[in-house]
Amino acid sequence: MRIVHCSNFSLRKNGSFYYGVPYKLSDGLTRLGHFVFDYPDRDVADGYFVGIRQLGVSHANRKLINVCQEVRPDMLLLGHCTIISPDTLNTIRKNIPTIRIAHWNCDALFIPNNFKRVYSLVPLVDATFVTTAGEDLKTLAKSGGRVAFMPNPVDISIETLKVFEKNQVENDLVFLTGGGAFMEMRSQLCEHIRTRIPDLKFDVRGLFGHPNAYGARLFDALGSAKMGLNISARNDVYLYSSDRMAQLMGCGLLTFIDRRTGFRDMIRDNEAAFYEGEDELVERLLYFRRNDSERRETAKRGWQRAHEIFNETLVAQWIVETTFRTRGSRAYAWPTEIHET
Repeated sequence: MRIVHCSNFSLRKNGSFYYGVPYKLSDGLTRLGHFVFDYPDRDVADGYFVGIRQLGVSHANRKLINVCQEVRPDMLLLGHCTIISPDTLNTIRKNIPTIRIAHWNCDALFIPNNFKRVYSLVPLVDATFVTTAGEDLKTLAKSGGRVAFMPNPVDISIETLKVFEKNQVENDLVFLTGGGAFMEMRSQLCEHIRTRIPDLKFDVRGLFGHPNAYGARLFDALGSAKMGLNISARNDVYLYSSDRMAQLMGCGLLTFIDRRTGFRDMIRDNEAAFYEGEDELVERLLYFRRNDSERRETAKRGWQRAHEIFNETLVAQWIVETTFRTRGSRAYAWPTEIHET
């Protein structure tokens, strides 16, 4: 099958987000045997006229139409391509009547602007996939389309580290904020940890004047810590996490996950460090710091589980099967209900 994947591939950032979901999904689709043409809509717009995106938006839309004319894809996969217009999608459908169009989004649905953007796209595509489950996901279907959950994928060619095998690791704990909103809550939690465990070797990126880590530097930070803290903007939304959890577990760090996220429905207690509340988080940090062999064993089981149930090929297969309504015999570990009106 031929697929055009239109997403934010961030070429203008010199490849510093090469571990992002767009690359992982393209990897998974290719490993399934499909041809994938990556179309970086924002980079096309930015490169049209002296780097001013607004002046290149129409050009990026026209070029996507032309790319689809040349490639004649069986599927157009859209990811965070905020500048592609409904008229462009309608034109592509008119030019290629058999095409299927799918859309994925890995930002939180509790962010109003993101929910509004995804909601408007749902009725224009054949299937929408988001990394939030529960009631927020069901609400999306009220716009008149088909929506499903997808996990943040782990990619064996990107998450290549096995930190649990290392004998010499510089830091006890790492937290990669990734930037964004709700930074005050994250700062307070990190300060609480530092106050309660003052001798903890705690590497925080993106807070307290320390820059975020991107590109190869992100994996340098992951490879230099035994344990990783997975905190999202909210931790009480069913099955929502940023892709930080995939990076941490996929690289073999013992990953601390808030129980309220509901990930215990897919990840066992002996595969991650689940906690609820600051006091239990501190207690579990202290426990695993004292019991390093158990830390290694738990991290290894988590690494195995993440690569088994969240790998890029499985997530890509789920997108294809759902979009084309050709469900196979494979059982997925995540909720597979399709919400539609």
